[in-house]
Amino acid sequence: MVRINYYILNIFLFSVITYTSPAQEITNLWHEGISDFNRQDYLGTIEKMSLFIRLNPESGAAYYNRAVSRYQMGDIDGACADFSAASDLKFNKHIRFRNLLCTPEFKLRLLQRQFYPGEHLIPEEGYRPAYTLKDTLRGALRFERTCFDVYFYNLTVRIFPALRKIKGNNSIYFHVVEDTETLQIDLFENLKIGKITWKGKPLQFQRKFDAVFVSFPERLIKGEDHIIHVEYEGHPLVAKNPPWRGGFIWKRDKSLKHWAGVACEHLGASVWWPNKDHLSDKPDSMGINIEVPDRFKVIANGSLRNEIPVNDKFIRYEWFVSYPIVNYNVTFYMGNYTTITDTLLFNNKPLQLNYYVFPWSAEKAKEHFKQSREILEFYMETFGEFPFWNDGFGLVESFYEGMEHQSAIAYGNGFDNKNSEYRKKTYDDIIVHEAAHEWWGNSVTAGDMADIWIHEGFATYAEHIFLEHIYGYTEYLYEISRTMNTVFNFWPMSENRDVNENAFASNDVYVKGASMIHNLRCTMNNDSLFFKMIKDISLDFKYKNLTTEAFIAYVNKYTQTDYSALFHKFIYDTGLPVLNYNYKREGSEIIFTYRWDDVEPGFSMPFALALDNNKSIRLEGTASDQVFRLKNTATFNFYNQNRDPEGAPVNSLVYFWTKYRAFKE
Repeated sequence: MVRINYYILNIFLFSVITYTSPAQEITNLWHEGISDFNRQDYLGTIEKMSLFIRLNPESGAAYYNRAVSRYQMGDIDGACADFSAASDLKFNKHIRFRNLLCTPEFKLRLLQRQFYPGEHLIPEEGYRPAYTLKDTLRGALRFERTCFDVYFYNLTVRIFPALRKIKGNNSIYFHVVEDTETLQIDLFENLKIGKITWKGKPLQFQRKFDAVFVSFPERLIKGEDHIIHVEYEGHPLVAKNPPWRGGFIWKRDKSLKHWAGVACEHLGASVWWPNKDHLSDKPDSMGINIEVPDRFKVIANGSLRNEIPVNDKFIRYEWFVSYPIVNYNVTFYMGNYTTITDTLLFNNKPLQLNYYVFPWSAEKAKEHFKQSREILEFYMETFGEFPFWNDGFGLVESFYEGMEHQSAIAYGNGFDNKNSEYRKKTYDDIIVHEAAHEWWGNSVTAGDMADIWIHEGFATYAEHIFLEHIYGYTEYLYEISRTMNTVFNFWPMSENRDVNENAFASNDVYVKGASMIHNLRCTMNNDSLFFKMIKDISLDFKYKNLTTEAFIAYVNKYTQTDYSALFHKFIYDTGLPVLNYNYKREGSEIIFTYRWDDVEPGFSMPFALALDNNKSIRLEGTASDQVFRLKNTATFNFYNQNRDPEGAPVNSLVYFWTKYRAFKE
């Protein structure tokens, strides 16, 4: 799923406040600090402003200037303390940015409007909603779910666009894992179930919220295969802001013809069809049969097998998915579509590329979608062969920005690279991101919503390394820095399991997930091993589920190094590693002392210093004090997300905060 852009986070405070005073000594000190700042010598600015504050403690501007410099040095706590002091002295500037940086309540209000509108968040629950039985039934793998394994769905749905209604049936083919007389399927309670049958006989069922408990007249025995048929109808939930707040989308195109589609990640596939609605159970294949008025076409996942008139009003489009598919990826697009085809030859094998767009978009789409070839070639070299080869790769024009629907990716970004969020506007970020999901999310699938960072973090990181492939390492660092600057650090990336939690809240599963993967690369400091490992994860978990803990165990075993402390900090904590440092000057040298704080034992991560005279150095930090002598050095700064990454040593620009401590500590 495409991430939300937060432009508020891209505010940089590259200015300080001027000052005049009748005292020449104070004035000179001030101007020296301003001069240091303009040279990006933030350490010098902090030193000058600290002296100025001693001489003029009522200067709110001085506290503000020191706050900006501390922010540039990565000292968030120090910056917030100085912003607060400036405010107390009635000096207020960039208030919204300061609130976002320093006031958790401000962040919460911003995030709640986007991700939890109208919901009551509980402070004692980490500002999440109060979870109930309804959430457990939806998110947990209880016995009624684990006792059976679905291997095939045959879904048929008739669409009534004028009525905004659907009517359908689904045949659920399953293997019995444990003896049982009851199993749970899922269907939103606003959709009415007509009947459920087994071996031609009606079954009893009971609904609890969106869960449906189906009872059998005899015990199903482990090892057996069975089929149940579910008939249902109703008005599906309408998406409020697709794809982030999903459901059905009913629109009219520019020719005023009906258009319909669905996007339901996190919300769940059971918003429109009955199934075992959990990430952990992907069918091995699936039939998707969509019946629509005969003046429309239907695009769905997989490949089109048949177009069959049902009666004098409806036509059935029979699509077949020949690979495992996660339920939320099952989709359709009903509209006035035309088809553009292309072929990509990879390792002497032809991969079919299918583009479905409105007739008036065909010419620009044909040109714009050419970039897909370059993107897919890179991903196949990096992550392995396209996972759904026989079904082909597809992009479908839609009325929402993007969604990774397997082999039928939703595209709604205007066929213009200028709409891209990348620094260089030469590739479409929607295509680059959603195509990566064919490997990360569609093939390698999270085991629980608490693991969804695996989908979004890797897809976002795939964007970065694609741009590195095209433009080089420095551009990669610019994109990494931009990504780090959009992390909220309000909720952990992975938190409550078994409740279908809204793990997308705050976007951090995208941006912090990608930042953590980058930090792992820097810490490993062995790109050949790192990229080989990433490719092997993609191959070893192809069509399978991957949990957070299984990922950590895999990396530790693969590298023969324990990175658990690194992962735990970035996945389960809202804070960042803090580089606790001090320094003192001895002639032309700076004695620099440093360690990582707020981390588990065994934590290790590099960082880099930018020195004067265009020099830089990469250092390895641990949880213990280390000392390094910076020779012939007058000042230093940290390579972090606030700084131009030009000149950063390879594998050294990581995501962290800093804290200066005086030697008396």
